[in-house]
Parts: sequence; structure tokens; C-alpha cells
Amino acid sequence: MPPEIGSCSRLQLLDVGGNSLSGHIPGSIGKIPGLEIALNLSCNSFSGSMPSEFAGLVRLGVLDVSHNQLSGDLQALSALQNLVALNVSFNSFSGRLPETAFFAKLPTGDVEGNQALCLSRCSGDVGDSELEARRAARVAMAVLLTALVVLLVAAVLVLFGWRRRGERASEDKDAEMSPPWDVTLYQKLDIGVADVARSLTPANVIGHGWSGAVYRANIPSSGVTVAVKKFQSCDEASVEAFACEISVLPRVRHRNIVRLLGWASNRRTRLLFYDYLPNGTLGGLLHGGATGAAVVEWEVRLAIAVGVAEGLAYLHHDCVPGIIHRDVKADNILLGDRYEACLADFGLARVADDGANSSPPPFAGSYGYT
Repeated sequence: MPPEIGSCSRLQLLDVGGNSLSGHIPGSIGKIPGLEIALNLSCNSFSGSMPSEFAGLVRLGVLDVSHNQLSGDLQALSALQNLVALNVSFNSFSGRLPETAFFAKLPTGDVEGNQALCLSRCSGDVGDSELEARRAARVAMAVLLTALVVLLVAAVLVLFGWRRRGERASEDKDAEMSPPWDVTLYQKLDIGVADVARSLTPANVIGHGWSGAVYRANIPSSGVTVAVKKFQSCDEASVEAFACEISVLPRVRHRNIVRLLGWASNRRTRLLFYDYLPNGTLGGLLHGGATGAAVVEWEVRLAIAVGVAEGLAYLHHDCVPGIIHRDVKADNILLGDRYEACLADFGLARVADDGANSSPPPFAGSYGYT
């Protein structure tokens, strides 16, 4: 078909179907302004692609290019808003149909015979459901990444906090045992605070009280073992208990009362040094957990009871003024090598009234004991 056909400006209908025409469709046909009724190019041997100039046939009502050898896509026809009939069947068109209302309603018979033409979805196209799935996956990935970042930041903050707490704990521990120390010894013993500090570990704990823990401490310089009570805090009750013990015990001398060897204190820590009694407490003996738990004969129990009674009698009647222990219980009775009883823990002890006030002292001590 010669390209000069485009010069027929008044042409309204062109029908050359079934004429065995070949070659490319002239693009000049798309420039015929009056072509508005129909264009029939079917049943020929036209090849090549649909001319892009066909986009200018905006007034065309019918287009038939079926049964040719045309290829390429049909996007040039998307501008033909006045089409009422279109037949592109039995060619070699490919790609996706234009996304217009007309092409959406186009009968299947008008596009059949084009194996590479996508009537609904092309291979590799993404449908709405898949788009939604991908969108949801992207959202989930964003949420996951955000959560991971938050968790990472939280982990860093937690680790930093643990490190800071560890540093503060180390600083606190160093501050607890740092000089200067005020040391007073009542016996001729070489007790260094540095030696004592090395023994204040969980492995050396031999008892717990309301005011603090008791440790076994080996003193290499003198070759002796002592018991060390470390008061757990600097609150008013602990300070008062410490002051009470160092005011009461130095003037007490009795075989059934634990001997205070001395004390040491700095700005944060208070320590008391006692004789170390190897058989633990009466509570451990009676209820298990002490090294002498198997020794429960009545003779031993009687001797312990008598020893406690003698110690209390000494406090009440031989000390001037008398001393009231106020916390006599099994865990405050220590046992020596031969299970001799020694009263301990005088943190709640009080000096007896001289008689000017006969009212009893307020309740103190442990529940279950009088």
C-alpha cells in the first residue's frame, strides 16, 4: 500500500480487506483527518508493527486488522476513544492490552490468535493480591527492622546500665574498704584491715543477722582466725547497734559471753572482731547445717542451757549497771570447741534502769523469743 494514500484527506472509510497486500502499513493513514467510519485492513499479509500515527485517528469508529502478520504492542490504539469495534485477531501482537474501558470489554474473539498478547496478566506481571502481599511484606520488614533497632538500642542501654552498676558496685566496694580507718583493739593482736578485707567474701560467710553478715577471717600476720561482723548499711539502726556493741562488750568478761577483740570503721563500713567459735550456733546444732549437728545428747543440751543461764545471770546481776540482752535466741548462742555456750549479738542490748523508772523497756528482739 503506497504511503501517498495519506493524501486522501476526505476519505471517511477505507476497506482493502482480502487483497493479499503486504509490507508495512503506511503511517500516513493515521494522518487522514476525515477517516472516521471504518478502516478495514484484514485478510492481507501486512507485517511490522502498528503505526504510531494511528493514535491520531481519534474519530475512527471501526478498525479491523485481523488475519495479518502484524507484531508489536497495541499501545498506539489506546488514544482511539471513539472506537466501537476492533478486531486484531490472528496476528503476532504481544505485550499487554491498553488499560482502557474499551479494551477491558473487548470480546476474546477479537484478540485471539495472538499467542504473546496478554489478555489478563503477562508473565512477570504482578497482580493486585501479589502487590498487596509485597506491600505487606515491606511493611512487616520495616516493622521488624524497627523492632530490631529498638531491641538493639535497649540491649545497648541494658548492657551499659549493667556495666555502670558493676562499676558503681566496684566503686562502692572499694569505697567501703578504703582508708582512713579508725581501729581499736582490746587484745594484743595484730589485725590489719587489709587482711580482714580479703576475707569478706561470700565463701567465708558463717552467719547472718538483722544488722549484717558474719565472716570467718584468717589473719596471716598473726596466724589466728577471727569472726568479723560487717554491718550491712549506715542507717540509724545499724549505727546504733554498732555503738551499742562497742559500748557494752568491752566491759564484759565472762566465759559464756562472746569476747569482742576490737572494731574498725571508716565513713561507710563498720566492723566488729570477735573470737571465732568453730561449732557455729545453737540454731545450727538443733536444726541442722552446723558442723556439730550430730551432737544432740541431752547432756550437751543441758550444758548449753546452763551456760546461757550463767551468762544471762552475769549480765543481769554482776554488771553494774545490769545489761539486758533483749534478743536471746538459738541463732545468737555460739558454741565453742566443747560446745560451751557463748551469748552473742548485743546490738539490741540496753543498760538496766537504776530504778527511777520502773516501766518495762519496749519490745525488741526476734519474734518467737522473749
